[in-house]
Amino acid sequence: MPTMIYPARIKQRADRLRNRLVRILMVLAERLMLLFVRISFHRNLPQPDNNNDSYFYALGNKSLSDRLLLSHITRHYKLPWSEQASEQPEEPVSYIALHNHYYGLKGVAEHTVSPRLVRIMAYLLENPDHDIRLIPVTIFWGRAPGQETHWLNRFSDQRGSVRQSLQRLAAILFHGRHTLVHFAEPVSLRELIATSPQSTLINQHVRKTARLLRVHFRQTRISVTGPELPERKQLIRQLIRSPRIQAAIHEATQPGEHQISSQKARDKAEKYADEIVANVSYSTQKMFDVLLSWLWNRLYDGVQIHNIEQVQETAKHSTVVYVPCHRSHMDYLLLSYALYNHGLTPPHVAAGINLNLPIVGSLLRRGGAFFIRRSFRDNPLYAAVFSEYLFLLLNKGYSTEYFVEGGRSRTGRTLQPKPGMLSMTVQGYLRNPHRQIRLIPVYIGYEKVVEGRTYLGELRGKAKKGESILGLLKAAKTLKEHFGKVSLAFGDPIDLKKTLDQVVPCWHENYETNDKPQWLPTAVRALSHEVATGINNTATLNGANLCALGLLTAPSFTLEYSNLSHFIHFSQKLHNQLRHKGDAPVNHQTSEHLIAEAEKLELITRLPHTYGDLLQLNEQQALLMTWYRNNILHLFALPSLVAFCFNQQSQYTRNQLHELLGTLYPFIHQELYLPWQGDDLHHQIDAVIHFFIEQELLIDDGKYLVRVSPYQEQGTLLTLMARPIQPSLERGYLMVALLLHFGSGSFTTEALTTECQVLAQRLSILHGLNAPEYFHKPLFRQLAELLLSLGYLQIDEEGHLTFDSSLEWFSVQYRSLFDPALRHSIRLLTHQPKHAIKKQDD
Repeated sequence: MPTMIYPARIKQRADRLRNRLVRILMVLAERLMLLFVRISFHRNLPQPDNNNDSYFYALGNKSLSDRLLLSHITRHYKLPWSEQASEQPEEPVSYIALHNHYYGLKGVAEHTVSPRLVRIMAYLLENPDHDIRLIPVTIFWGRAPGQETHWLNRFSDQRGSVRQSLQRLAAILFHGRHTLVHFAEPVSLRELIATSPQSTLINQHVRKTARLLRVHFRQTRISVTGPELPERKQLIRQLIRSPRIQAAIHEATQPGEHQISSQKARDKAEKYADEIVANVSYSTQKMFDVLLSWLWNRLYDGVQIHNIEQVQETAKHSTVVYVPCHRSHMDYLLLSYALYNHGLTPPHVAAGINLNLPIVGSLLRRGGAFFIRRSFRDNPLYAAVFSEYLFLLLNKGYSTEYFVEGGRSRTGRTLQPKPGMLSMTVQGYLRNPHRQIRLIPVYIGYEKVVEGRTYLGELRGKAKKGESILGLLKAAKTLKEHFGKVSLAFGDPIDLKKTLDQVVPCWHENYETNDKPQWLPTAVRALSHEVATGINNTATLNGANLCALGLLTAPSFTLEYSNLSHFIHFSQKLHNQLRHKGDAPVNHQTSEHLIAEAEKLELITRLPHTYGDLLQLNEQQALLMTWYRNNILHLFALPSLVAFCFNQQSQYTRNQLHELLGTLYPFIHQELYLPWQGDDLHHQIDAVIHFFIEQELLIDDGKYLVRVSPYQEQGTLLTLMARPIQPSLERGYLMVALLLHFGSGSFTTEALTTECQVLAQRLSILHGLNAPEYFHKPLFRQLAELLLSLGYLQIDEEGHLTFDSSLEWFSVQYRSLFDPALRHSIRLLTHQPKHAIKKQDD
């Protein structure tokens, strides 16, 4: 009899043949696609547990290219293979596509939830002892955010497939070398079902899971690529049409000294907008990525990133405003580069108009820079255009970046924040308080700053050179130099709403959208201090700043190698144990390695000697190293203040020490933006005292805290630790002594700060280091404001500074802490000032 071939067996063979053919075609397509693709990962790959749970991957949409890439990654990195058939539940593959696209007759996309997700949920409800873990995977074919109106939208057939296919093909061909893949942590579907135990309907659990996955995919995409970008000309037109700019244009046409025609006012507004607005280009950002990778490898030994993970999480659900310290022109580029290479959207950066140079300005603008004038207080139309543009960026969710200090810090310390940008940020938030805005402080630390040699000349009075193409060409010679490592540390995000709730509890009730609220300056001051403190809390230690901290405290700026090594080790241990809230990264390098780094950068000099090498700063190095010391002075300010109290007195009761420190602390708290106040301050003081006792710098005899002999090794450490804070205290003592000598009402604030600067410069020279940061005028201005806020000074009707006996009492408490020789020098200087200051009647 002829052999019978049953229809079922024929179908089985056909299915096997079809599956084999599909596998072959997929392998060929995968290999072809990988010719154009280079993969990087947004975060570490998941590490599935060694248990019996099944794993499924979740993709946002059904896409062959996504499926092929996922198959390659899971196989290559030895993860559970996405194309592996699952037995429990029975599924041909181990991935789901959350949405299947269906295009209707009118070309409108409709979404259907993955049938596989429905079957998985049904299986879990039927088998309550089993669990399935879902790993959401987001694949970015390039990082372009897309345009709000794109030319590919013109090509669309009835099913919408032409546009989608063209876009994906173009993405693979042109951006495949910049493919980014984000694996989220596995999610237990059993635990997800347990959050709604009362529900037994499959559809309810499917809808809930799909909703959570949609939110995750949207947040991840926003954090990596940012919102879609409008075309620049369209954005400028949108700005000009906004009610606030229209009102500013109308105001400019009103009768007055600067009245202009309506058309001229509109033209001016358009000109301002064209000067300000960025022109972000993804291709330019890719070019910068390649160029900067080469540049950093040329200049630096590496770029170290700290605490980036919390930024990645924050960017998923909030509009992010980066507020870094400003130490170098490299800051602009380093931060954007670091964010881009860690899977975050490069921010729109507020850059000074001085950088809007030919060619360079255009490139920076396409890289994300928008330009701002140094001052526009007297130009309300410009202010309206700029403020509206900043609001638009914040309201649409674009990440932004600006430097709260205004200019680069020539002293190495964090400067007093300028209120302008922070004020506009707060006002922008008030216009739409439903959008979450978080400010992220960023500390950028250099082992050797590119502009180091120019800063000292500028502080001494040398005119600041403006930026120019010629200047950039001359700066190219720095490519031959070596600048060590760079570190970027991100602080805890500052929730703008939370800050307003703390400072102005009823802010949402007392705000009129068309006016600046009366409480705005108070809120901005509090926010400024929080930002500056956040920057300082994340400062990092390196060989340059630790060697500077030690050698600048030593006589003749010279220490034995062993003594400097011991001091650096002690400082590292102190910082690592007492750092504020664990924000600051821990440095685990050995002191020997840190010293070697500073030597390699030619920041210190080694003097070989038979009895042990000496490390020294020559005059030029000593001046430069004050900048590096000031980078981290705030980290050791409170321990240094505690040690300073034992300079002239060997013992205190604990209460006496707390009382004295409470009097002195405000003078360094404001200058160095320290975080502790109230009870937190007392707890931190106790922690420092405990550490000093533990390290045998102090002895607690039950009644007194007693310093060890200064001739012992630990006593030398205490003496060295006392010196970093001394210049800050000397400035305060100098100002108080000058006021007391001339009497109440002898100075205006400006005259006082000017005279203090002159005397401090002379004192600096007399005591061995003509350091410009010691007599930096803004520090004296800040001191005068502090004395006013503490009530030691008042301003009379004529604008002169007055005081009463409380200042004399403070001076008595203060002066006993200083060396008698220094007190004598200050007394001579204040009694015979270089400039005779006489009381002037207005």
